[in-house]
Amino acid sequence: MATEIAKKPFLKIALDEAERQTAVTMLQEHNLPAADLDDDKLLYILFDGDKAVGTAGLEVFDDCALLRSVSVLNEAQGKGYGRIINEEIEKSVKESGIGWLYLLTTTAKDFFDRQGYSIIKREEAPDAIRQTTEFSSLCPASAVLMKKRI
Repeated sequence: MATEIAKKPFLKIALDEAERQTAVTMLQEHNLPAADLDDDKLLYILFDGDKAVGTAGLEVFDDCALLRSVSVLNEAQGKGYGRIINEEIEKSVKESGIGWLYLLTTTAKDFFDRQGYSIIKREEAPDAIRQTTEFSSLCPASAVLMKKRI
């Protein structure tokens, strides 16, 4: 009898145009900002087997990064994929020497609170974060700003 090996979900950087388009499409399906996603912004896709089930973005600066648009397909929500995406990105950021992760959210404050992020005032954001398009124009002023020491 053959033993089936279960593959665990894996997060990868969307490198080619097809992968980047997959990530952008998933973001757009969740009404998340994608208008400013150029080659300077990292896009990630979470795969479960060969199926893309989630995505996220990252803007990296000298000592901090902006976590962008963590999303999971509607039919795949509630299975821990969001936590996997967040943990894998945090691990990567820590390995690269970045000390702080920031994010803006209008819908996922409770999720990120459970992941150890704290709400801060918008004026407390570092200049690099404040100068991003997501901070300055794409996210509404009502979006909650959160940070986490990595």
